[in-house]
Amino acid sequence: MAKQHAWVLRFGELGLKSRTVRRAFQKTLRKNLMQLAVDAEVPLLRGRERHQDMVYSTAPVHEVESLLSHALGLAAFERVTTLGKVIDPEQVAKQLLEGDPLKGHQRTFGVRVKRLGKKGEWNTITYSAALGAALCDLDSTLKVDLRHPDRWYRMILEPNQIAHIETRSDGPGGLPAGVQGDVVACVRTLDDFLSAFLILRRGTRILPVLESKEEYVQILKAWDPYLGRRSRMRDEEGTSHERPAWGVSGLELSDAAPYIQQRESAIKTTPLCTLEPLMGWTELEKEQLYLHILDPLHHPLHPDCESWIDS
Repeated sequence: MAKQHAWVLRFGELGLKSRTVRRAFQKTLRKNLMQLAVDAEVPLLRGRERHQDMVYSTAPVHEVESLLSHALGLAAFERVTTLGKVIDPEQVAKQLLEGDPLKGHQRTFGVRVKRLGKKGEWNTITYSAALGAALCDLDSTLKVDLRHPDRWYRMILEPNQIAHIETRSDGPGGLPAGVQGDVVACVRTLDDFLSAFLILRRGTRILPVLESKEEYVQILKAWDPYLGRRSRMRDEEGTSHERPAWGVSGLELSDAAPYIQQRESAIKTTPLCTLEPLMGWTELEKEQLYLHILDPLHHPLHPDCESWIDS
């Protein structure tokens, strides 16, 4: 029987929204994620423990984490392993060292504990100290370093169980696709493709038109499973209808006019915008962005996020 793994989802920026907007954005993120899983044929179950969104899967870890790295709006995700109901520090230390391939080698470590639920025998400080001492007793090659350790042992302590956060990976960030309306785009060239992704990353749904390259469209669908499907809204009378696009990318406004679908009866309309998100980007930055789009798990969006300070 395949082992089931669990991940904690971190929503980051979405938590800054108002309650109504936050709920709507998070609902869209969950919907997009589950559809991405269906399209990729990755079994995924969604759950919630206390205030944390969780996903569970029996698929290989790299497949699930590759999927999560495409979930726009997700700030980070953490792979969690439940160690059991015994929270005795010595027993927990034994389990942690059993899964450590570097056991017996000189290395440094630190312990961080997050306590959930009612306060019991342990608090975060006393449990961190007890677990650290137990690890050192069981492996004399371990040394404590709370500034820059070779490895952090991040634990989630509850009254009746304890879990270990094995890894933390950055998500793609941005906003969930589809929460900020639609943009008509002609995705013919590489620059068109990169521009469409940057627009998509800020929550806008891309509507590919004209001679859009199918290869690029399929790659973008790995980020937005509903790519090309128009968003819907309600008018003043509460009737649901397709929302008109508010922006254009990769083509002239005159060429985009037949695809906007602006309602003649609309009382208030938004002037069309021509979007050029790659303005000011260097060729090296474009190359790094392209690699990120193809493999976000191994290529961060901003590999050098401080160079602009000195430029």
